[in-house]
Amino acid sequence: MIGIREGLERVSSCLRPVQGDEELSVWEARGRVLAGEVRSPGDYPPLPKAEYDGYALRSRESPGEFRVVGSALPGSRAPELGPGEAIYVTTGAYLPGDLDAVIPQEDAEVVERGGARYLAVARRIEPWSYVDPPGYHARRGELLLPGGRVLTRLDLVALASVGVDLVRVRRRVRVTVLSVGSELSGDRTRAPSAIISEGGTPESNSVLLSWYLEARAPFAELVASRVVPDDPAEIAREAEEALSSSDVLVTFGGSGPGSIDFTRRLVEGSDCSVGDLRMKPGKPAKLAVSGGRLLAVLPGHPLAALHALTRLLDPLIHMVAGAEWRPWPGVTAVLAEDPPERRIGFSQQYLVRLSSEGGERVARIIYKHGTGVTSKLAGADALLNLDEEEAPRRGDRVEVALIT
Repeated sequence: MIGIREGLERVSSCLRPVQGDEELSVWEARGRVLAGEVRSPGDYPPLPKAEYDGYALRSRESPGEFRVVGSALPGSRAPELGPGEAIYVTTGAYLPGDLDAVIPQEDAEVVERGGARYLAVARRIEPWSYVDPPGYHARRGELLLPGGRVLTRLDLVALASVGVDLVRVRRRVRVTVLSVGSELSGDRTRAPSAIISEGGTPESNSVLLSWYLEARAPFAELVASRVVPDDPAEIAREAEEALSSSDVLVTFGGSGPGSIDFTRRLVEGSDCSVGDLRMKPGKPAKLAVSGGRLLAVLPGHPLAALHALTRLLDPLIHMVAGAEWRPWPGVTAVLAEDPPERRIGFSQQYLVRLSSEGGERVARIIYKHGTGVTSKLAGADALLNLDEEEAPRRGDRVEVALIT
């Protein structure tokens, strides 16, 4: 048996990022992986820009009295001003000519005289007071984002705000999922209760995978999802087809040592593979790389599958995508009880429910004995992931990964 970290290192040594990229509008690139650096196309702002509503003037002419000659709004260009003149501006407006300072409206002393308005400035105003000078937000050629970044909505807002129109991104990672088991039904037109009453099992792990891809790997697309009976020839045929057209093949079920578990044979003859991992639940999981494609043979029980998806597939699919891996969003909470059935030497995962008690965030483990008790997923807010030697106790502060 080997630990998760060692197993991931073995498999990752055989993986290479997908090849191919495309250029997209910045508005269409959310969730995609940058194929290279993004740098500012120019100075932004290109002209001095007002930080506040107020009156713009030349700082070198202060102190003194300035004749207010008009206004400038965002999206418009004001005319050049003569000596001793000021202009009313609103936040975000470009300052005309060589104006380089703004007196905020609440600090301004404006009087009317002879049908004209005058701004009285009693002190010296420093250059760029309440003004963003050219290039303050970004200089031409400045690095904005590194290659490998998974673009977020906030990234896109930032890029668009400095005039980035297009970004070059890696192509999507193609994923196929095979759910293996003669007892499974993937018929979404049938009620789950009807399938159960006939002795079957509603196939749900593909939904679990879809949730994972949406939450953590938006750069991937699920190109095919199939339910396959426990037939060696059909499993082999479906797997061969999937590996020829996908970058990642995920199978659920058929990963254990039972007599009808055939998918374990898929890893034989691969470029590199690992199995028999020290993890609970999910010990039957196997990972392999075949012809540069990632194969993840994961347990069929959803709780074991969840552990394998979040601890095994997560870092590897980022590597396939050429994406920078970032930790799951998490929070710190006080553990309400000792982790049940903790087995030192194994990486373990617990579902937890979060609550606020006495001003503290508290994590309560959702526990029922058995990996197959899928109902434990109901109401789960986060995951408590423990490495091999971790053994937190009741009252300890722990980091949990948010899943809602």
